[in-house]
Amino acid sequence: MFEFFRWIALITGWPMQLVLFKRKTYYEDKRVQGRFVKGGALVISNHFSVFDFMMCLFLFPFRKLHVVFWSQNGKRHSPYIRFGMRFFGGIESNRDAMAMRFIDDSVRVLEKGKLVQIFPEAHITDDGNMHEFKPSYLLIALRAGVPILPVMLDGNYGLFRRAHVMIGKPIDPWTLCTSDDPTREELAEMNRIIRERCLALKAELDRRIAEESSPKRKKKEKHQ
Repeated sequence: MFEFFRWIALITGWPMQLVLFKRKTYYEDKRVQGRFVKGGALVISNHFSVFDFMMCLFLFPFRKLHVVFWSQNGKRHSPYIRFGMRFFGGIESNRDAMAMRFIDDSVRVLEKGKLVQIFPEAHITDDGNMHEFKPSYLLIALRAGVPILPVMLDGNYGLFRRAHVMIGKPIDPWTLCTSDDPTREELAEMNRIIRERCLALKAELDRRIAEESSPKRKKKEKHQ
């Protein structure tokens, strides 16, 4: 029953997201990874806005995207928000209680071949920078045995704006390990490497946006 109403919400929300996001999607290498994702994968993204997850809901065709959402600062989301998030596949993490149940919940979802999205910064950033990553996403991917799929966003949402997304190549976390049971130091190094890849991917997204919006490019396209 819930799944039926979820699809109704997605279908009715499709025209709205076309107006609100007007998404342009780029790819690090489309031959390796496009918008169609096979099997389980852990999607990691930078976090500019509450709209980030809403846009990503429509990014991967015919796939349900389960998102890890945070409760912190001593407050939990209202029952209505929590119901709405779970309605769309949300996985709640109560960081103040240091609860790690969200890791187990995420692993169970991924082991069923589904998609989970997590924002490793664990909070919305408002300075345009990518902050440090919490390593919990690595524990999820390693335990579930799934690739990490970086998806970088520019957060440019609004009626008269256009949002841009960059889908990166999947990362197999086990290729970054030297043991079957990574130490804290190994996890920290893996986290650094993956964050550096995300920073490079975001820089490439910014470069492509700037290139396409340059006056020279627009003039060339106008005369084609």
